[in-house]
Amino acid sequence: MIVIKYPLSWNVAKKLKKGDVVKYSGKIVFVSKKALYRMENYMKLEGKYPYDVMGEVVFVKDNSPVFLESLYRLGVSGVIKEKALDISKNTKALIERFQRPMFEVEKMKGKEQIKLYPDLNEDAIKEIWVDSLEMEVI
Repeated sequence: MIVIKYPLSWNVAKKLKKGDVVKYSGKIVFVSKKALYRMENYMKLEGKYPYDVMGEVVFVKDNSPVFLESLYRLGVSGVIKEKALDISKNTKALIERFQRPMFEVEKMKGKEQIKLYPDLNEDAIKEIWVDSLEMEVI
């Protein structure tokens, strides 16, 4: 078992291997496709992102390669998905290319706070604070 506290550094992230079990405490940022689309449009108009995900661990409900590649290019340290979400061959190749871990959890639990786009309801950008969340590197 590997214990990691916020923030997850890129050096630590790169050393994690498939099958490692991690207990993570700290901030996780929920990002949806809809919220990312809005952030990218804001960037085009204003020249900066309204919320910085660089170095963050991000929770997603979609792991399509195009969506994940956008997050990796923004500098996330790792991505968390729910166990029920399947991973495509292209997604696996993307994870290897960027050398950032993808974690799997049974269920995300923690104190949530909406940070951006509250009108998107469940798709808003949220910070979730967790304590000893057990995850597996996949």
